[in-house]
Amino acid sequence: MATTAQTTRVIDPVAPVVRMIWRWLMVLGAWAIISSPAFGQDKAAGAMSVLNVVLPRAAEQRLALSAAPKHLRAGAAVYVYGKTGFERTRIGTNGFTCLVNRDAFFYGASEFKPTCWDSQGATTYVPVMLKTGELLARGKSFAAIKAAIAAGFADKTFHAPESGGVAYMLAGDVDIDPATGTVTKQVFPGHYMFYANRATNAQLGYSRDAAKTDPTLPFVATAGAGADHGLAYLIAVPGEAHQHAHSPN
Repeated sequence: MATTAQTTRVIDPVAPVVRMIWRWLMVLGAWAIISSPAFGQDKAAGAMSVLNVVLPRAAEQRLALSAAPKHLRAGAAVYVYGKTGFERTRIGTNGFTCLVNRDAFFYGASEFKPTCWDSQGATTYVPVMLKTGELLARGKSFAAIKAAIAAGFADKTFHAPESGGVAYMLAGDVDIDPATGTVTKQVFPGHYMFYANRATNAQLGYSRDAAKTDPTLPFVATAGAGADHGLAYLIAVPGEAHQHAHSPN
């Protein structure tokens, strides 16, 4: 009696994450290549209209804290975005500061970025993100916001970190339902961001060709508010056990 051979399909659980990372890297690469002034303004304006939204307060606070490891959440300071920009809703006790960052329009993206910075980041990265949020809420243009951030570095209001440190984005870069504040899509997986302190991709052995083979390689991201002035990150994506899943509740 003839038998029919059956093919077993092997599902690689890592593949969706790899594809997600590669798509995000392509966005950053494309932005760097085609960001002419005119194109950049149009792209940023569309992203700004998405990000300039006041979410339900409790939902935004939960989302901000979801960026951190669980043991750091209770003692972290929290900022929530309002009609005039970010407002502190809780004073911290452990040196960490959490908020839903809205600077993705600097590289033409419209994802929300729940982030928790350590004490070093709280005095370097966070003031820049607060100013970005303030100007976004006031309806300033992309050019005006970039100019204000540059001026802040020029007059020493802002400065890059002088030592290493970490910012947690374990909830990833996400799309959000503005009515409820719930996550509708994770655009980039949860990750660690170490302050790059002038590190380069060449130093890490990273290249776009290498990333095609292994998109999980750590890399230096020089995009976002203040990136032109030293606020770069070395990004590493941990295993799924250390990322924070999103639930509808």
